[in-house]
Amino acid sequence: MQTQFRLKQSVLAVSLSLMALAPISNVQANTVVVSGTLNKLTTGPLLGTTFDTWKLNVLTAGNFTVDVAAYEASQSNIATAGYATSDINGDGELTWLDPDTYFYKDTGNPLLATDALVRCDDTANNCAVYQNGLTALTSPVVVTTHLQSETKVDGSIHFRRDPWFDVTAAVGNYSYLIADYLLSPAEAASGINTGDSFSAPTNFVNPIIDHADYRVTFSSDTLNFSVNGNTITVSQVPVPGAVWMFLTGMMGVLAIGKKKNGFAL
Repeated sequence: MQTQFRLKQSVLAVSLSLMALAPISNVQANTVVVSGTLNKLTTGPLLGTTFDTWKLNVLTAGNFTVDVAAYEASQSNIATAGYATSDINGDGELTWLDPDTYFYKDTGNPLLATDALVRCDDTANNCAVYQNGLTALTSPVVVTTHLQSETKVDGSIHFRRDPWFDVTAAVGNYSYLIADYLLSPAEAASGINTGDSFSAPTNFVNPIIDHADYRVTFSSDTLNFSVNGNTITVSQVPVPGAVWMFLTGMMGVLAIGKKKNGFAL
């Protein structure tokens, strides 16, 4: 009887492991998409283009991908071979944000140049550029660019201007800045991309240059994203509730089996 029970227990345990692991292995990368519009200011005390700051609260260290789609042409000159346009966000217009992005430490205070960690301008160009003496070995946020030869998956069409990179981040609070090229840390601290203008492809007729749109996709195989306002929280992927229910039920079956066969728990 004891041998028979142990065999049943082993079969149940193996079944439990296989059935519990199946749904966990199928958990897909959580993906969140945020978007915004930057503006060109031509009157008032601040002249230039605006930039957006997204708060990034990393509760679980790990890896994720950042993929920016903004520049709505494949080339920077309409005469260049392969030139084409695409209304990436489907709003019926073409805009020309040449993204420049940064990660900063978020201290809860206004941006300071000394809090800049790493910059990523283009795909495989000026990415990663570490700030304030940091390196890939010392920065809490490490950036690795994708290649221009890789096929874009977020609708981006420019061969280089939209940055696409992988991130390894330590637990902490960060800010992710998206601006038009070129934003310096000093300009970020001042609150304006001074004297900047959006750049349409050369010889493009009647371009829209008073604003520009963008879309950023955050994705990961191991992390979960949630968005509240301009704050993105990065945490561990939760185990599905059904798995916990199954585990609890199976443990109950094992306990009853042991009791009926006279074995102590």
